[in-house]
Amino acid sequence: MAEATLTPTIELKYGETTTAMMFFTKDSLIWGEIIHHEEILPSRILVGITIPEFISIYNAQLIFTERNFISRPVSHQEIHLPANKILGYHLLPPQKDQLDYDPTEPNRKMVPLTAFMGAFCIQGSIRISEVTTVKSNIEVIKSEFLTLYDLEIRHNHKTEMQPIRSNMGYFRVRENFFAV
Repeated sequence: MAEATLTPTIELKYGETTTAMMFFTKDSLIWGEIIHHEEILPSRILVGITIPEFISIYNAQLIFTERNFISRPVSHQEIHLPANKILGYHLLPPQKDQLDYDPTEPNRKMVPLTAFMGAFCIQGSIRISEVTTVKSNIEVIKSEFLTLYDLEIRHNHKTEMQPIRSNMGYFRVRENFFAV
């Protein structure tokens, strides 16, 4: 991704820090820094009980993505993105997210899953019980977002766009398509 040309100083309060993240909407990809309390895992910002109405992204880069078109990155000091417009998000690579499960937990399995999100195709895996299926898991999930692991994100039509890789990401359950 292109380096931000605007790098104003971000004013942090006591106990705050910044983390670089990527956000996907129906027709855009936005990346930059968010401000959060040091004790809050930034990747859980939209899966908690106190979900903000807007996500403020600083030193932001924005590209518009459509089926056959990707714009050049546009820089903004701040973008205030309505949380309900976010279809997916993850830490900006090469950062890695702290796993939210115990890999040694019995009776769980990783199942390959493809998510289609706007102009992007996400290859990853979902962690589910050995006695359930992807279909039954998606039907009963209460969270707005589904966690996928070991991601490779590609533009559906622009093969010259390098794939984005992340160890973990969150995708809106009722706004994306999922395929096994």
